[in-house]
Order: sequence, then C-alpha cells, then structure tokens
Amino acid sequence: MRYLLDSGKTLIVRGPASLRLLSGRATALCAPLRSRKLVVRQERQLPIETSTGAHLEILLGELGSIFEVDGSTIPRSWYSALDALIEMDQGKVVIVGATDVGKSTLSTFLANGLLKNKISSRIVDADIGQADVGPPTTVGSAVPSSYLSSLVDLVPSALIFIGHTSPTRVQPKLLNGIRRLLNNRQQSLTIINTDGWVSDPDAIVYKAALIEAIRPDLVLGIAIGGELEPILSRAAAISMQIEAPATILMRSRRDRREIRAAAYRRFLDGGKTRTYSVREIHVRLPYGLPQTESARTSELGNLVVGLLDSEGYLLQIGVLLALEEDLVKVYSRPADHLREIELGYVKLSAAGAELGYLEF
Repeated sequence: MRYLLDSGKTLIVRGPASLRLLSGRATALCAPLRSRKLVVRQERQLPIETSTGAHLEILLGELGSIFEVDGSTIPRSWYSALDALIEMDQGKVVIVGATDVGKSTLSTFLANGLLKNKISSRIVDADIGQADVGPPTTVGSAVPSSYLSSLVDLVPSALIFIGHTSPTRVQPKLLNGIRRLLNNRQQSLTIINTDGWVSDPDAIVYKAALIEAIRPDLVLGIAIGGELEPILSRAAAISMQIEAPATILMRSRRDRREIRAAAYRRFLDGGKTRTYSVREIHVRLPYGLPQTESARTSELGNLVVGLLDSEGYLLQIGVLLALEEDLVKVYSRPADHLREIELGYVKLSAAGAELGYLEF
C-alpha cells in the first residue's frame, strides 16, 4: 500500500512488515529514511516521523499492522541522553530497565544519533535471553557502520557463549564474558544493553554487580515508575533517568519464546550434522555437572552448544546430537578453526525451538 504521512505525525509500523520512502523526508529512530527497503521483523515495531510530510510504500505481513499518533513517540529525555553521549565522545554507557520499556530501541536510537554526528560507537548486547546481536545464550559486540532499524541489523564482531537464557544460573560467567568483550581497546563510545531482570532482591544485587564490573561513565535507567531506584542508588555511577516511550510493544512469554526461536534459527539454518573426535576437540561440560553424568547422553541430548576458537570466542552455536566416549555429534553451520565445544543448559531442536533446560 501507499501511505501519506502528514507533518507532525508518527506512524508506528509493527512487523512483520517492510517499507520504503517514496518521496519527502522522514526518520526512523534518529536515522534518515532512504529509498531502500526497511524490514520490521515480527514482534518488533518502528516509529516513522516526518516534519515535512512523506509518501511511503508499506507491505504488511499476516500479523503486521500500522497506526498513527500525533507528535513524536521519542521522549525528550532520549535526546538529552544523546546529547550527553555526544559530549562524552568516548567511554562506556550502560542501559538498564525492566522488560518491554524500550532498552533495545534506545540503544538503536543512540547508535543512529551518534553515527549521524560522526561519532564511532560500539554495541555490547548483554541480554542473553532476548539477544539481538548474537543468538540467545550469548553476549555479543558489534560496530554500527550504517543506520539501524533494529539491533538485529548488526553483524557481530565478537561473541561469547554463556549457555543459558537467564542470568540467575550463570552470573559469574556472564559478568566475565561482558568484561572480555569490553577489554577490546577500540577507541569508541560503547553502549551496553542489558536484560530486563530488575525487580526482585537478587536482580538488584546482580545489576549492581554488573554496573560495578563494567565501571561505566554513565548509566541510563529507563523506568515507568521508581522500579530502578534500588539499583541506581546502590550503584556507584553517574546515572540519568530516561522515560519509556508512549507506545510500548508488550510481549507475552509465548511471544518471547517465538522471538528466541527466530533468533536461534538465524544462526542454525543451513546447518548439518557434524562429527568430531574428542581427541582433537576438547568438550567442556556445563559448570556443576558431575563428570559421571557425561555418559548420560539421553539427558544431554539437544543441549545448545558453543563451538569455540582457540581464544574461547564463539564461532557458531549448535545442537548436541550425541556425546560418546570418543566422539561428539552436533548440528551446526561450519566452524573453521574449531578448538572446543562447550555444552550449555538450554535444550533446543535443530529448528530453534526451546525444549527445556538441563536439570541437575
């Protein structure tokens, strides 16, 4: 369909959908819209704004939709945060907030705004459950080289396998993985996007420990009420309170499972069964699993695995098919320079559907 967006209006496009600018001027999360096609994935949304009026071509998938609102959906505090980052030029910024308050959207907005102002930035995705840069169960780093409609547009420059979708079981490993990604000496402004676990006492302790481990120059807290006060008051860091957007896309647990399944498939599709000798490739069991249980393949089958290089960085994720005394079989894409296969805690099908978790 062709759509005329009037000046001073915002069009919210919910995926699956695609759109492109036919004439006029418009922006999407601080990025100028061009004539090239933009894709909005399922369970995602993109605000399109114009100050002059714009003609758009929009294709909606079966579950896609559009609606129009007056004015901008971008809070003024987001522009204040962008101004603060532009003034910083370099350093580390952590974004914290509950589930579905717009953390990934803010990260995208800031990356676009910095690119528009010719400031180099880097995104570190520390949300192992709803990962955008890499697959779920990983933390990843990427450098934006062009404007983004979503963090999913980024190509990972480094990935670290954590093996779980919840920080509760893997906190020390997760914090160490984030620190490893931040040890890169690249001269840029680094934006660290975090998970939405903030409300209970254990979450407060974890988020404070995460902020202490990162030692950011600034913490951006997206809050609807006062839910972040216990974290921000406990963390020894300069912080800014940021508003959540007026139009939030709320997701159910089922929606989140489907998003994770699609994210797994992005890194599993095109794979095949591969067999490796345990004499040549080291196999690392999940932390805490008794060694005597390693032969119980029926319990370990379908575990997500990380295929790692000699420095412990992730080459590919895969699905464990068999672990025997002298060989290991996985379903994955090819992994050049493979040195180690690490077993995680999440059970997956080769199609990316979560089947449960390893219990011991």
